[in-house]
Amino acid sequence: MRKQTAKILVALLVTLTGLTACGKKEEGATVISRGAAATSAINVWAQSSGIVLNGNVTATSGEQSIFQDALSGFIEGKYQPEALGYVSSTYAGGTGVAVGGRVELQSGVLNTNSGIQSNVRSDGKVLVAVYDEYTGRVDASGEQVGPLFRAFTSSSGYVQGNRAYLRLQDEYGSIEMEGTFSGSSFYGTFVYDNTRRWDGNGQGAAGKLGNFHVPTCQFFRCQ
Repeated sequence: MRKQTAKILVALLVTLTGLTACGKKEEGATVISRGAAATSAINVWAQSSGIVLNGNVTATSGEQSIFQDALSGFIEGKYQPEALGYVSSTYAGGTGVAVGGRVELQSGVLNTNSGIQSNVRSDGKVLVAVYDEYTGRVDASGEQVGPLFRAFTSSSGYVQGNRAYLRLQDEYGSIEMEGTFSGSSFYGTFVYDNTRRWDGNGQGAAGKLGNFHVPTCQFFRCQ
């Protein structure tokens, strides 16, 4: 199962990188150096956690400028804002915000037919990867630019009936995912709260990034 998960993840990364390389970019524009290690780090962390990046976060209203500003705030806990290029608010054209996770309940497997509140285990994980216009291009040092990413652990929250609330933390702040189960999907709002800026100066940004959508049983443990 782990080998299959790894193959799926690698295929997704290759697809997104290839699409981005063909995306909109002005000739001669500066490509911010982020290091090729990002793709490798995502692969290692996702594979060890059993995560597949098969979900996404998109704009609530579809307004590109609002989404771009919110995304800049989200990434500035870990990266300087100038590192972020254009990212589609609708997860299209080879750029977008991908998300995947592995969350388990203290009571065991997910049961959306139960009205009893069940808390999530503290070892849940969520990975958020930002594929922007720079991803897959070559920087001034000759390295292929990897995606921006944040890996969240230390989870809390609950599931009750067809609704769930999750809060996860990394060293830069936290995210909240609150939503509803419908069919084979879990969807809702994605909110972030940074405790710091990338340079340690000033207060971290906070706000709503957009709406998330993930396959329920590849995000939660269902069996």
